[in-house]
Parts: sequence; structure tokens; C-alpha cells
Amino acid sequence: MIQYYLQGCSPEQILEELPSLNLEKIYATLTHYLHNRVEIDAYMLRLANWREQRYQELSANPSPLMQRLRALKAQREQELLNSW
Repeated sequence: MIQYYLQGCSPEQILEELPSLNLEKIYATLTHYLHNRVEIDAYMLRLANWREQRYQELSANPSPLMQRLRALKAQREQELLNSW
């Protein structure tokens, strides 16, 4: 939700994107964020860095399942090209 706010969305626009919330919860979250912005921004940066690191690790060392799925995808693409 904070990402929507940081992109310039109003609380009402956030509610349109996240209808399971209500305006009270959105305003409470934004108030908490604004009072603790430094800490929350630092946390979100750490989280984004961790996600990127995990993505890079998994891309460099895919699991056996991912390797098999990629091989199947390549096989199907090759079969599709050969059928033309």
C-alpha cells in the first residue's frame, strides 16, 4: 500500500486498488508511515535488496524443477518452430 502512496495515489485511489481495506485502515497506515518514515523506508530498501539478491541467486542457480521447466519450455518452442 505504501508503494501506491509513494507513486502519488490518494487514499481513495489506494482503496480502489485494494478494496479489501477501508479508508480508516489506509489513513492509519499512512499516518504510521509518515511518523516512522526513516525506519520504514530503510526496511523497505533492505527488503527490496534481499528480493533482488534472492532473484539473482535463483537465476544463477536454478532448482532442478526450474531447470526441468525451462527445458520443457525450450523443447515445446523448438517443436513449434519445427512444425512450420
